[in-house]
Amino acid sequence: MARPWKIVDLDPNENLRICLHKIALTRFQETFSYEQGTVKGEDIEALHDMRVGARRLRAILRIFRECFPKKKFKKHDEKLQGLIKSLGAVRERDVFIQLLEESRKSLTQREGRGVDLLLARERSTRLLQRKQLLAELRSLQRTRYAESFSEFLKETL
Repeated sequence: MARPWKIVDLDPNENLRICLHKIALTRFQETFSYEQGTVKGEDIEALHDMRVGARRLRAILRIFRECFPKKKFKKHDEKLQGLIKSLGAVRERDVFIQLLEESRKSLTQREGRGVDLLLARERSTRLLQRKQLLAELRSLQRTRYAESFSEFLKETL
């Protein structure tokens, strides 16, 4: 799991809204810095790091929800929740598949047949969930979510 990014120029003596803006913007950038790796799908850790980043971002927003316009907060909270759910579905499959593959190594060929069937089913399910995740990410790009989120944060200042 990636360490959280350092918040640059965070000054505890600054206005809360300015600090919140810096923190949320950094967490947003951190989350989406893993998007390319997540889309490629070659390294399951990129997806995991994106999920962790999104959860950190959502937690910050929820802690300081009173600083945001209610309607817009709800919209962004729901978008992040949907993204986290999609990332989580794929991540859970990744972990389970990895566990099954490790378990399979210690089984006889006969014992492993059932695990092989389960692996095939889990990989198929993961593929479907990954397609849903990629559609979610494309939707965020198509609707220019990064710009929308940036505007949302500017309203807190």
